[in-house]
Amino acid sequence: MPDVLPAFAPDGPIARALGERYRYRPGQVEMAQAVRRALNEGRPALVEAGTGSGKSFAYLVPLIAGGVRAVVSTANKTLQTQLWEKDIPALQQVLSRPFTAALLKGRANYVCALKLRELPPQMSLFGQPDGPAELLARLRAVPSGDVEELGLFGEARDALTAGQDDCLGRECPLLAECACERARLRAEQADLVVVNHALLAMSMTRSILSPRPVIVVDEAHELPRYVIGALRIALEYTTVVRLVNDAVVQRNVPDRLRQETVQINHLLFESLARSMRGGEHRWAVQGALEEGVRLTGQMDGIVRRLLRSSPGSVGGDGDVEAARHQATLEWARRLSEQVRALSEEPPDDQVRYCEEQPGRSELERILLCREPLDVAEFLSRTLFEPTPRVICTGATLTVAGQFDYFRRETGAPHRRAIERQIESPFDYAHQALLYTPDGLEPVYGPGEEEYVRKLGREVWRLVQASRGRAFVLCTSARRMRQLYDLLQPHLEYTCYCQGDGLPRAELLDRFQNDARGAVLFATRSFWEGVDIPGEALSLVIVDKLPFAPYRDPVVEGRQQRIRESGGDPFNEMSLPEAILLLRQGLGRLIRTETDRGVMAILDSRVNTRRYGQQVIASLPPARRTKRIADVRRFFATERGSGER
Repeated sequence: MPDVLPAFAPDGPIARALGERYRYRPGQVEMAQAVRRALNEGRPALVEAGTGSGKSFAYLVPLIAGGVRAVVSTANKTLQTQLWEKDIPALQQVLSRPFTAALLKGRANYVCALKLRELPPQMSLFGQPDGPAELLARLRAVPSGDVEELGLFGEARDALTAGQDDCLGRECPLLAECACERARLRAEQADLVVVNHALLAMSMTRSILSPRPVIVVDEAHELPRYVIGALRIALEYTTVVRLVNDAVVQRNVPDRLRQETVQINHLLFESLARSMRGGEHRWAVQGALEEGVRLTGQMDGIVRRLLRSSPGSVGGDGDVEAARHQATLEWARRLSEQVRALSEEPPDDQVRYCEEQPGRSELERILLCREPLDVAEFLSRTLFEPTPRVICTGATLTVAGQFDYFRRETGAPHRRAIERQIESPFDYAHQALLYTPDGLEPVYGPGEEEYVRKLGREVWRLVQASRGRAFVLCTSARRMRQLYDLLQPHLEYTCYCQGDGLPRAELLDRFQNDARGAVLFATRSFWEGVDIPGEALSLVIVDKLPFAPYRDPVVEGRQQRIRESGGDPFNEMSLPEAILLLRQGLGRLIRTETDRGVMAILDSRVNTRRYGQQVIASLPPARRTKRIADVRRFFATERGSGER
């Protein structure tokens, strides 16, 4: 593995790639050397690199210099786009060692050639300006078949992509024209493959990606959540209905069996709706589900009917029908197994619950799930053991400077791993102010209404001081809506609220380009993966410390496992999770070396409880105050100097 120091020199290839944007960063070099050492010694590495460290180049340069075949996985689309459209092309131009790269997404991100061929020539594509003929012409210009590059969204995307349930797989007669298969072939041949965590996690369960000697996991704190998602079994009301109404099932399964299956599915979800606990987003499901057991029997009957009617290949279009029949049979088998597993009481290391899906009505809003409570052992077995060189990085991996919580969650080895904590190059002491007022301890039940009014007054004072330009990040949709309804009539700035109909990307675009300074009220999805440099975002408010809801069945299950092993659920799970999420939320503020602003935690427990010291120790080293006058002075100084 060659020395990487010359690549980062002031007159080196990185400087040539970035031009005037280049800044020599000692932390970037330190991280690159740690990655080089991990590659040389065949060891994993855990590297926390603060915002602005330049971690993408810090791990890409050693990979490229060493000619390593590697997978690079990211959690969010913003970072994936940056790697694919900016960082990798820049390094391809300036590094002396040539290398190839490929971007690989999940199947549902590519146009299905068979679905496109079978569209009627005059069919309208659900509000798209082009019909099938025009889309074919665009596909010739965008050979990747990527739906985002083609601008396909909503119903048009759903109609032209195939998921696990309707993809014909290796039996598809248009396999040679399949955009997803071509993408996988390019990935197999490339030196570097850029994927997202969802695809990496899925590959751990079904080998989508061929083994590589190196895997880089960027935004690594997110990986356990995606792995749980890949291992989760889930059933919604419409799933069984879609199977029963599938053309192959309609042709080969008697109407009576199909109707009975729909009726029992309806009874199952009615019983789940009755078990709902008022006001809770998720609730536990106890005992065996009688209607689920009956539904499993119906599903097995459908499988038997499909087996008896399975056609042989007869050539021509018959090949398509035979492949469709086989795909539907596999779907029915898979669904039958899922219903059976969901109907049984889960083992001690798993949890079963219902979740309410927003924006849906009646029984369709209920999702029945079963998932593991812990994936550390799974990740140890499927990621760290078969791949000794796993590089885990991100801006928020530690709690109070320690990787203990990250290792417990991911199964990352302790003794063999190289560990580095690299500070952000930003000058937080001068660029940021941390505001933690007294007198705002959260209240629930009696007195909550007065607490919300008090919280709202504090938000109003802060937004007036910052002249808008603020994120109000809430720990629940209910609190977000309460604060928005309370404050929007009294603020002179444009106010946006997550969930009011605008897509996330458009909300952020409008916020960023509002000349008067806007205020965005949002929940969890805006705490991470949002990058708004410059004056548009000068204040980030967090309504309270983001502890997980104590009555959530997943939280309860994880806490119980910790207790049974003799641990402390609060210090081993609740507090570290809250700290990492808080770091992510407040991390939206300072994105460049010229940014300036205020981070506000409106939860006085950070001042009064013993654990508050650990919270503060984990945050960026900004100046701290409890006085609103200091906040006003901070923003007045900004206005007077014209600095940002």
